[in-house]
Amino acid sequence: MGLAISTLGMCQQQIRGRVLSPSKEPLVGATVQIEGTTTGTISDVAGQFELGPVYPASKIVVSYVGFISDTIVAQFDHAMSITLTEDVGRLGEVLIRGNTTMIDELKPMHSELITEKELTKAACCNLSESFETNASVDVSMADAVSGAKMIRMLGLDGRYVLISREGIPHIRGLSARYGLNYVPGTWIQSIDIGKGAGSVLNGYESMSGQINLELKKPEDSERWYLNAYANSFGRVELNANHSTALSDKWSTALLFHVNYQGTEIDGNGDGFMDMPRSRQINVLNRYKYIGKRLVSQIGVQYLYDDNAGGQKGFGFGDTPMTSDLYGFKNTSKRAELFGKFGLLFPQKPYKGWGLQYSLSYQSMDGGAGRRTYESEEKTAYANLIYQNIIGDTRHQYKAGISYLFDEFDELFVSRLGGGIDTLYQRSENVPGVFYEYNYLPNAHFTLVAGFRTDFHNLYGKYYTPRLHLRYALSHHLTMRASAGKGYRTPNVLMENSQVLVSSREFKILEKPQPEISWNYGGSLAGQFNVHNKHLNLTADYFYTTFENQLVYDQDISAGALYIYNLRGRSFAHSFQIEAQYELFKHLNVKTAYKYYNVQTTTNGQLQEIPFVNKDKFFVNLAYATRYEKWTADFTWVWNGPARLPDTSGNPQDLQLKPYSPSFSLVNTQISRGFRWGQVYLGGENIFNFKQKNPILAPEDPFGNHFDASMVWGPVAGRLIYAGIRYKIK
Repeated sequence: MGLAISTLGMCQQQIRGRVLSPSKEPLVGATVQIEGTTTGTISDVAGQFELGPVYPASKIVVSYVGFISDTIVAQFDHAMSITLTEDVGRLGEVLIRGNTTMIDELKPMHSELITEKELTKAACCNLSESFETNASVDVSMADAVSGAKMIRMLGLDGRYVLISREGIPHIRGLSARYGLNYVPGTWIQSIDIGKGAGSVLNGYESMSGQINLELKKPEDSERWYLNAYANSFGRVELNANHSTALSDKWSTALLFHVNYQGTEIDGNGDGFMDMPRSRQINVLNRYKYIGKRLVSQIGVQYLYDDNAGGQKGFGFGDTPMTSDLYGFKNTSKRAELFGKFGLLFPQKPYKGWGLQYSLSYQSMDGGAGRRTYESEEKTAYANLIYQNIIGDTRHQYKAGISYLFDEFDELFVSRLGGGIDTLYQRSENVPGVFYEYNYLPNAHFTLVAGFRTDFHNLYGKYYTPRLHLRYALSHHLTMRASAGKGYRTPNVLMENSQVLVSSREFKILEKPQPEISWNYGGSLAGQFNVHNKHLNLTADYFYTTFENQLVYDQDISAGALYIYNLRGRSFAHSFQIEAQYELFKHLNVKTAYKYYNVQTTTNGQLQEIPFVNKDKFFVNLAYATRYEKWTADFTWVWNGPARLPDTSGNPQDLQLKPYSPSFSLVNTQISRGFRWGQVYLGGENIFNFKQKNPILAPEDPFGNHFDASMVWGPVAGRLIYAGIRYKIK
């Protein structure tokens, strides 16, 4: 499964190895495929790969552009070392480049892998900017003051996506809104995007999809990786990664990130900064042990993130509640201890034990205007998995137990409307058990059926069934289908942090109940030969329906946010079709169209969710010279109209139209490669499109009609950036 525990990935009936050039340089993006099937993978930044399930006597085809393909018999008892020979006769005519994105043919779930190479096509300062060249995830600004970014998948808010780091749930709870800014892009080795219901191994929270982050590994990362970045808005950042082998079994990695922006940018002249001042320090250190029967790692991370926005002149040392200026402040501190443990059985590669764990603490201190928000979150997570077979490797299963502890303390103080002081406290203890059966009769068909039961101390039992099917109709066409149930506990204040930067009152009409959804869907992925070049086509459709959902209703009144449990229907239809093709020599094109129909019962009627573009077009052009000495990328995204909340209760000059206009965004980057790294120059929002008047009543920020949450497009204009990447292998 897309997010199955990576420590157990080594325990499956897999092969692993490394693909090298004659000079023993790793070949990144080499294709490793089981002969006669569509099951395959690509090598990572160190040339390494893992592939399975592979049956005895299977042959593996390894290929890379500019090299002669090799076919070898799979070996299970040790890591394979595969050296490809350069195809000298055609070397002057080919482009040496590996794949940067691919649909994982091995997984029954519809899963797209974004490699590190794809991430370098944009600045990728943090996770929120890592999806610029990907059509499956939508990223937008949450409001016009805080600088927070939010994602959508299948047309639904990012809170319904399980975002994990190497299989451990990561961006959730208090970090749900700002957590995308807490993961530096230079730390990421790859991103696995899975649509629809996920594996029961990863918990009950996945409702619309999963995003799993694989960070750079201690054992195969560059010895030194340095990245310096600066942009025209005054933001500068420095990233430094260091990895080293401590012995033949131990290795360690230190990942460091710092950024700073102190410049005030007010491109529309409304007196408010288009993005907040910001500063962040982020450090992660981990150690990994790889033995014959034991694989283990442990790591620690510390984050300090500080943001100050609002009216020009408001700074880091100011307090919103007491300042004469309208200010926004958010200071986050987070510490985490995490690790994995895997027990291997070399003579029985299908058998194994795996344990994941995480302990974290996070605090947030800040507010906006005459409101203060302070919170703390303590989380403990553990997941123990046992894997084996029933009879033979056609019948595999995973079973285990998990435990999740969340403790929230939130203080919300508002001096609007007479004053409100509210303390929210919640402790969740959720032990769970799960079982997942895998049926793999041949290379063409896969069935995965899972069920888990969780025992929530506040809401009783959660029953979570999941089903995934994969069938290869031919060597070039694969069909997938999935269905599953999901649960989550909503976090009322944090999930509406954008409404804090407005004069709207929070009106919680009833006690929030757990959100419950069903997701059904499938995809069709094919590779076709057109003019002796591969055309990759993918189409997917997913339907999500809610049994219960916490509704955030901005339509009843322009002066309030009403919060209540679902009173009617709520659903989301999502359709996407995507094509990839080498249009001309050295020029690849990726294009996609998406259609969303997302509706919820608000204000007594079934209507479209606000701020969701019903139609989207996406085009990415990627050019590279031979040996990637020069690379260039161009991305165009067209966003169709989106419904806006009802503002008819405002004065005439502060009323918005029912729908936003359509608009386009263009990003581009060019880079020059050297033996030691890259120099890059790029731009975002090249044609300088900006939403007009993103803040309602900015001249009266403490008045009854001020609202900075009605954002449907870019607030800041054109951004130009430059940077340098330096590597020592």
